[in-house]
Amino acid sequence: MIRLILDEAAAGFEQDIRELVGEFYPGEDFEIRANGKVWLSNASQEEKNALKAARESGTATAVNKKSTKNSAKMTGFLTPEGAPDGSITRTIEVKGETLPLTGQRKTDKSVIKGALYDKLSLETGKKLPWGDLTGIRPVSLVTPYLEADTEEDEIRCALKEEYRLEGEKLDLILDIARREEKVLDTIRKRTGSSYKDGWSLYIGIPFCPTRCLYCSFLSNTIDLWEKRLPDYMAHLREEIRLSIQEMCGRLGKPLQTIYIGGGTPTALNEQWLKTLMDILHEEVDFKNVVEFTVEAGRPDSITREKLEILKAAGVTRISVNPQSFNQKTLDLIGRKHSVESVIETYYLARSVGFDNINMDIILGLPGEKLPEVTHTLCEIARLKPDSLTVHSLAIKRAARLTLERDYWAGIYRAGDEQEILKETEANAYTSASQQDFHYPEITRMMLASEYTAELLGQNPYYLYRQKNMAGNLENTGYSLPGKECLYNILMMEERHTVIGCGAGTSSKIVFPGATYDTRRVERIDNGKSIPEYLDHFDKYFKRKVQMFSEI
Repeated sequence: MIRLILDEAAAGFEQDIRELVGEFYPGEDFEIRANGKVWLSNASQEEKNALKAARESGTATAVNKKSTKNSAKMTGFLTPEGAPDGSITRTIEVKGETLPLTGQRKTDKSVIKGALYDKLSLETGKKLPWGDLTGIRPVSLVTPYLEADTEEDEIRCALKEEYRLEGEKLDLILDIARREEKVLDTIRKRTGSSYKDGWSLYIGIPFCPTRCLYCSFLSNTIDLWEKRLPDYMAHLREEIRLSIQEMCGRLGKPLQTIYIGGGTPTALNEQWLKTLMDILHEEVDFKNVVEFTVEAGRPDSITREKLEILKAAGVTRISVNPQSFNQKTLDLIGRKHSVESVIETYYLARSVGFDNINMDIILGLPGEKLPEVTHTLCEIARLKPDSLTVHSLAIKRAARLTLERDYWAGIYRAGDEQEILKETEANAYTSASQQDFHYPEITRMMLASEYTAELLGQNPYYLYRQKNMAGNLENTGYSLPGKECLYNILMMEERHTVIGCGAGTSSKIVFPGATYDTRRVERIDNGKSIPEYLDHFDKYFKRKVQMFSEI
């Protein structure tokens, strides 16, 4: 366990400091001492809420028994005394009072993180691929500079000084930021209105055929909720109707993209999927909608009839997600379908007429090394999807892979793998001055993915990061020109308002500012669990009414 001792000036940045130290010492637990308080938990509030939701739905009962120690940490276990000194492997003091702080939170955070990064980099001999960045939207750092027509050399110097960001990752976000502007301009060309004048609608269907090993999203097997689907659909209609009345009617903003995600929306049977499409067409005017995406995702949830329902409803983009083309891996992570079914479903979707199909893969799955990932990439190259999303596995504390940590650590050892929770790349990114510099395994997987996308003629068009990502890497979306997912860019970069409807969704209201940097973004959520949404819908609906009144 690492002990972080923060003085008063640094104590307001506990989370950022812990995350940065965690990148240098992956897999470590933390004790944080600041302002007379002691924290013994790595879990964020989001992760605690996810665990609570899992318990309430009955999905976490069995797994908690496998690792009571880890469960205690996840529930925010605290003791006044802290951890025994004998359990502390390293003590790191962050003295913000000795740094040139200004009293402005954003500036001071950069100063503290930059100084800490330099200290840890010198101590460990590591340089992290993303510098001292701990945020999820690195591309957004470039946008203000592009708006101001800043020269590229100046952008590079500024980002290196503030975030210690350089090299190929800086090249990547510069490339993506420029591409995003061109892609989003297609909305203006097709509708006559800028994306800044419009909004997007997200509909959450939090049901899946089964729950994957690594999943921490709000998602339950659909069998548990069949009896309450009429209520769920009725609530969705109310939320969608309100959103259209307010955004399109009162505010006069055109609806430009629709995204139905989950869970797995196609976990709904044909009847309920048709009902959902009918609700949309009864409540929504599609005249300005330039993109309509449905995450079909799991091949074991897709039939020809469902695909035909989606096609007839005007869906323009779907996903058929293999995650891996190795059957052993699919069985291990709890995806109850075969490799062959992925291929069959993909060709079925093509035969129904879908010309914009995305595929997702995950790097860092249990038991997979570069040869297994290469096999998956070869299969994808053969199928030639229109876009490819490459995820670096992010281990959330409410996922079974974490809750059953003791058990799955054994699986990794049996497969001659290091435990992902301790980050397989603990010795990654050695100093550039060392002659034996090498790419770690997970990075070679990412490079192979980049090469495959390049062979398919696909360019990176959006990117985001998460906590606890394998190899301190990122999630990247690649696409053929013209097949990008507009919603992904609009939502991830918070370019315009996104209204979320359904359990576990959130709405992000983007208030216009003179520049990208001066915008204000407000969030409102729909609860953290399906029962919470269904049983207290009136509360969330009233909150949304209040939200619209303030726009």
